[in-house]
Amino acid sequence: MVQALSEKACGLSRNELAEKTGLNVNGDLSEIIGNLEASGFVRVSAFYKKKKKGALYQLSDYYTAFYFKYIKGHYGRDEHYWSNAIDDPARRAWAGLTFEQLCKDHIRQIKQTLGISGVLTEEFVWYTKGDAELGISGAQIDLVMVRRDRVANLCEMKYSINDFVIDKAYDAVLRNKLDAFRRVTGTRDSLQLTMITTYGVKKNKYSNLIQSEVTLDDLFRS
Repeated sequence: MVQALSEKACGLSRNELAEKTGLNVNGDLSEIIGNLEASGFVRVSAFYKKKKKGALYQLSDYYTAFYFKYIKGHYGRDEHYWSNAIDDPARRAWAGLTFEQLCKDHIRQIKQTLGISGVLTEEFVWYTKGDAELGISGAQIDLVMVRRDRVANLCEMKYSINDFVIDKAYDAVLRNKLDAFRRVTGTRDSLQLTMITTYGVKKNKYSNLIQSEVTLDDLFRS
């Protein structure tokens, strides 16, 4: 199961896990998932406003994810591979997914930075394949923080070696996520787009869509 999860870093559903591992969707599968979750190897993220259906399972142990990506099957690589591959697309993808896991391990600090430490929240994932008839494109939000005060923070987590730049194309992606989430879920909560980045968002004509920010330093506040 860990091997299967390592191949799909964004997560697998329960049925997808069963298909990839050859296990039946029964108590045995639940027991294995439960053991991996309890030991910190797997994170189970509930789908928006649902208990079980649609939940995503992700490999959350940092070293294990690194092992499957960079150690297993890669003996004999250039001894300076790590420093020489700093701009390698595969390394950037791994860094981005690892940063996402880091963010999810620091929900308390995220709430503190947003000034909502005293507000009851629930955390979810959400995704849609889109709807051609409604004109909605596919979208995924990796962290939805639903607050008791009827506000939902839709959190985008982006790793970057510099200030993160929102360009015209990514602005369109963000607007589609907001529109799709509101229309598909029918939520009446006020939506706030929150960017969680390594060094902050560079101010430009597209950055005004962002209503709150969290940086890497914020994640390690006491």
